[in-house]
Amino acid sequence: MLNSIKKIYFTSFSSNAPFYKQLYLLLGYCPGSLHLYKQAFLHNSISKKLDGLDAKNNNERLEYLGDAVLDLAIAELLFKKYPFQSEGFLTEMRSKSVSRKKLSKIATDMGIQDLLVFDKSIKRNHSAVRGISGNAFEALIGAIYLDKGYRFTKKFINKKIVSVHLDFEDLKNTIENFKSLLNQYAQKSKKELEFKVLNEEEDNKIKTYIIGVIIDGEEIARARAKSKKVAEQLASEKTWEILKVSNA
Repeated sequence: MLNSIKKIYFTSFSSNAPFYKQLYLLLGYCPGSLHLYKQAFLHNSISKKLDGLDAKNNNERLEYLGDAVLDLAIAELLFKKYPFQSEGFLTEMRSKSVSRKKLSKIATDMGIQDLLVFDKSIKRNHSAVRGISGNAFEALIGAIYLDKGYRFTKKFINKKIVSVHLDFEDLKNTIENFKSLLNQYAQKSKKELEFKVLNEEEDNKIKTYIIGVIIDGEEIARARAKSKKVAEQLASEKTWEILKVSNA
């Protein structure tokens, strides 16, 4: 009986060995609940049902959890690093640290895209892959939290994420809210600024928005995203770069 159990165990480990090795090189420690980490990299475009589970085996629930854990860990680190800074400063710094753009870059730099499991039709869409990588990064944090607990996860975030990929002092001078900058520019220059939805369309059953930035009746730039808020920020960033060039 014991030999049968050993055989099942080693067969299971052997089949997971390549993934386990990749995961160890990424994390720097031996993961416990391997199924959590597998789920963290499984995109909903190719998710499957697991025996005994009602929920789809994708990373969306882990992403939700990881987002909250990452927010808390970064907030705590910033709170201790800047004991005399205001709540507004800390909130802005946390926002910059965990922005979609920043998380996607961190995920790409870490090589998370090499572990992703998603529909092959998405592979050529590099922007989509970066976004999926960023979401998987948050799901990974959720998996680490469930596997190892908060104290371990916070140390991992500090050692593997903040120390390597985040420079808080550099972030202090980084502009993230380009929409706010445009509003300030418009008020100071006494110009009329408008964020206009130029189109709403169904793209593979996903609604996307095209937002145009209109200044004094002239469209300066436009951008597309799944949410109006993200599209506005992307269009604002494009507009800000155009204004910098034209005013240089």
